[in-house]
Amino acid sequence: MSTRTVVIVGRPNVGKSTLFNRIIGQRRSVVHETPGVTRDRIAELTDWAGHAFLLLDTGGIVPFGDEVSRFDTLVTEVAHDAIEEADVVVFMVDGSGGLSTWDDAIAQHLRRSGRPVVLCVNKVEKEHQQHGVAEFYSLGLGEPHAVSALHGYGVGDLLDRVVEGFPKQSVEAPCDCRVAILGRPNVGKSSLLNLLTGRQDALVSDIAGTTRDAVHTDLRWHGRTLRLIDTAGLRRKSRVQEAVEAFSNMRTFRALEQCDVAVLMIDTSDGTVSQDAKIAGLIHDSGKGVAVAFNKWDLVEKDHKTHLAVWEAFCREVPFLTYAPWFTLSAHTHQRSGRVLEMVWAVHEARQHRVETSELNTYLEDVIHKQPPRFHAGGTGKIYYASQVETAPPVFVLSVNNPKWFDRSFVRFVNNKIRSRYGFEGSRIFVKLKKH
Repeated sequence: MSTRTVVIVGRPNVGKSTLFNRIIGQRRSVVHETPGVTRDRIAELTDWAGHAFLLLDTGGIVPFGDEVSRFDTLVTEVAHDAIEEADVVVFMVDGSGGLSTWDDAIAQHLRRSGRPVVLCVNKVEKEHQQHGVAEFYSLGLGEPHAVSALHGYGVGDLLDRVVEGFPKQSVEAPCDCRVAILGRPNVGKSSLLNLLTGRQDALVSDIAGTTRDAVHTDLRWHGRTLRLIDTAGLRRKSRVQEAVEAFSNMRTFRALEQCDVAVLMIDTSDGTVSQDAKIAGLIHDSGKGVAVAFNKWDLVEKDHKTHLAVWEAFCREVPFLTYAPWFTLSAHTHQRSGRVLEMVWAVHEARQHRVETSELNTYLEDVIHKQPPRFHAGGTGKIYYASQVETAPPVFVLSVNNPKWFDRSFVRFVNNKIRSRYGFEGSRIFVKLKKH
């Protein structure tokens, strides 16, 4: 199950960022008496009573008014989008100022959303203010919880109520491999999904950024169940003109977190660009399996050298992902589309491979005999023993005399030798050193 999400919402200047900082235990959100300081969502992973969750701070919701600016509208849209992402919504109101018409309007939206809501009455710092809390029952959102986010009063009881509202963990239908289709906007991700499933499960449009939500589709292929995940295209922050797209990016990160193998789609007609490299870096860092699909091959003028030239250009831009298998296709004309799932399954199987310890040590002993570690950082490293401790991704541990005596180039050398012998195509290999 993916990480649960708790969102703090409310009108401007009710103390949302103060509560956010109080819960995570650090001054992350900017706090100021001026309304509207928090313009975008801020997220932090935290926990309470053994329950981990992603906490989101949002800008103030301005539901109506004569002087509502375009900026206010965008911030409100972001907050509404956050509500749709939430497992639990903390709706904060100002106990010192009393109930407002904006609170009523926000409460109506929350009731329509169907999300579990915990009503938080902030700025209740004195005993006589407790009597005013009861008026917030009229919002129709259940029992109001009095807190002082500034001083920490009542925050623990509030969080007890929040984690009670977490949905029970559902049992996900089994599948053999989860596949995320990733790439920058308008490279053909939804077209590929529809081609593979044979139906219009994802909205296809020429407008970049059409897909807002991740679309999950189960597909039977050669007796196996593959779960396909289409995602909104990732954008650089400077290109996110609408703040609401920050949540599209968040869904993409979640898809990567949930998948076993990622298909990185590249628009061949545009060539590899820096944003492709950034997405490739996210996949590489995650340790997920990966295959690279060069789409829109039908739009490229070709000769006998074009095929290899495209891959070489990609490797120059993304030198750390050269272990990925790759292929060209056209989701529009269906050219070579049958290779997608074949490649995905090959990567998935390679990630499951485990090398026998005796075989690994025999091989590495021969490798190190031919090229032993050099003197480094005051000593010469020696490898006593090696073993593969994990699969998917493969992790190898070398038991050594002193990890500091091995430079990075030698660790990369061992990594490359393991790959050259055992493959692991499409999967990053991790080599770690442990003192014997």
